Amino acid sequence: MSIERPTEGFNLTHPTPFDLPSIPTPCPRTYWVLDHRFLAGAYPGRADPQEHRQRIKTLFDAGMRTFVNLQEEDETNNSGQRFVRYDDELRRLAAASDQRIAHLRFPIPDGGVTTVDRMRSILDAIDLSLDAGRSVYVHCFGGMGRTGTTVCCWMLRHGFANKENVLTQLTSLRQADLERASWKAPENDQQAAFILSWSE
Repeated sequence: MSIERPTEGFNLTHPTPFDLPSIPTPCPRTYWVLDHRFLAGAYPGRADPQEHRQRIKTLFDAGMRTFVNLQEEDETNNSGQRFVRYDDELRRLAAASDQRIAHLRFPIPDGGVTTVDRMRSILDAIDLSLDAGRSVYVHCFGGMGRTGTTVCCWMLRHGFANKENVLTQLTSLRQADLERASWKAPENDQQAAFILSWSE
């Protein structure tokens, strides 16, 4: 499937009204926050090398150029296995097509929250990439807790949601993640409280 991608930056000073995304996601366990520009979801790699390469290529081909990784460096999956790194494969794809990619890690403990300053840095990284016309993929392990918290804070920052509707807005966005649409996001009361207390 060919996806037309925008080349201009996202106007952060005068944001356009927020419309729910309308295009299909490039791969399972993801959902659009902004069509073509801001994708969120689960860890993008896979344990199987061939599946791993294919999924990373799918995200790259969909235009993702900045990957905001909210996982800890030594994080493990539910079986106690460390996650396979994917930034090397990204760099290989970028070099082969004369493109630039960025893999930015902002570690947050699984199920937890970060500091206000760290969240501001995460949101700044997203905004700088969008403003430069570089599409962003934000992820944690499952795409619900840490990622959902980040997406909510980003929407609040730009006036795309308010404290009364931001959690409902996240639920609406996550309907595109067909495998986990019914799972709770954010995952716990601590993350929800962080969102509802967010201000800048």
